[in-house]
Amino acid sequence: MLVYFTIGNFLSFYGPQTLKMTAAPSCKERIEDNTYVEQKRRLLLSSVIYGANASGKSNLYKAMLFFQRLVLSSAQDMQGQALLSLKGMRNQLNSEAKATPTSFEIAFFLDGSEYRYGFEATHERIVREWLYEGKKACFLRTIVNGEDTIQIEKSWAKANGLEERTRDNALFLSVCATFAIDQAEKIAAWIGQRFIMISAAEPGVFTGYTLARIQQNQAFKDKVVAFLKNADMNVEGIELVNNEITLPVPNKDGSVLLQKQNVVSIFTRHHVYAENGTIEGETLLPFESHESLGTQKALALAGPIIQALETGGVLVVDELDSRLHPVFTRQIVKMFNSRKDNPHHAQLIFNTHDTNLLSFKVYNPQTKEDEYLYRRDQIFFTEKDNCERTHLYSLIEFKEQKTGKKVRNDASFEKDYLNGMYGAIPFIERLC
Repeated sequence: MLVYFTIGNFLSFYGPQTLKMTAAPSCKERIEDNTYVEQKRRLLLSSVIYGANASGKSNLYKAMLFFQRLVLSSAQDMQGQALLSLKGMRNQLNSEAKATPTSFEIAFFLDGSEYRYGFEATHERIVREWLYEGKKACFLRTIVNGEDTIQIEKSWAKANGLEERTRDNALFLSVCATFAIDQAEKIAAWIGQRFIMISAAEPGVFTGYTLARIQQNQAFKDKVVAFLKNADMNVEGIELVNNEITLPVPNKDGSVLLQKQNVVSIFTRHHVYAENGTIEGETLLPFESHESLGTQKALALAGPIIQALETGGVLVVDELDSRLHPVFTRQIVKMFNSRKDNPHHAQLIFNTHDTNLLSFKVYNPQTKEDEYLYRRDQIFFTEKDNCERTHLYSLIEFKEQKTGKKVRNDASFEKDYLNGMYGAIPFIERLC
């Protein structure tokens, strides 16, 4: 599971900023529901990020996605296109950013071991790269006298010789995974398969992911249908219909070829009712034309949510609340904070403008009191300074300006946030 993710000099981030998924010792609320222990480390099962528009919330998501894609593809990307794109991804509003590498570091648990992996890069080359298992280094990479130097430790002896096959603009971890080094394959698989990211801007990508899983596994299909029914979408079933269509495809000589392609159409099954409300039968409706945008997003989310809960993955969602009712968003959070629904300790990280989550309370049988859905160390904010650099901080770290004291666990989180007490809100004078 994720321990932390750190980003530096990427889009609006300049100085290193860290999303910590470790529970703060001073935060005692909802320990049994919202946290769990891995190798004596208490970790959070979910976190939520608030901030004004353009404060950098989505940039954290983009940083994680960029990191993932580079780890998975840099060895095969012979032209280093992904790395070249860093030229436009570095902070554009700081004069020193052009001479400062972009940096990423992630810490996570895999098979009972804590790994810490990171790298620094310009748009031309990898400047530094490192991997630790616990306190023991697996490999260290740096530039010595202008030469790319990779020091491989005994625990990674199988990777000896691969440093010579590693280009300046490729990650050594990615190369090791490509050449089937066991530990590298496991780490790359965790980053690629257990680090699941979805953006509200591209739900169709994950609709395809959900449908692919439905086609592979009837049990998974049943879980998706149950997810939609429990979300009060009035969907009784899902049917996939393969259609063969003919499409014009341009040829190299300028002519047009007609090619047949299989296209999967989605239909949802609904009840048909008589005038008195009794069910007379069922019908299939075309998914994209008849279902609401909220139902379409729910289907897109269903696959990644079920996958994360089944495998103990880390689900990162950009704008979770977009197109969804606040009650639905709340139920998703409660699933991840549930011992019953989340036995493998999956983690949920998302940004939102839904402040209702800050005031909603649930009954805690341990304390026999109603407590906030989120602990203070699970609530994060993004705010830009006067140089437009994004800063990321949690509510547990915040201190009141007048008293210098930390926020109490019984404070009015939603009211105080909207009143500007914690920062991370827009300052709007007039719109026209």
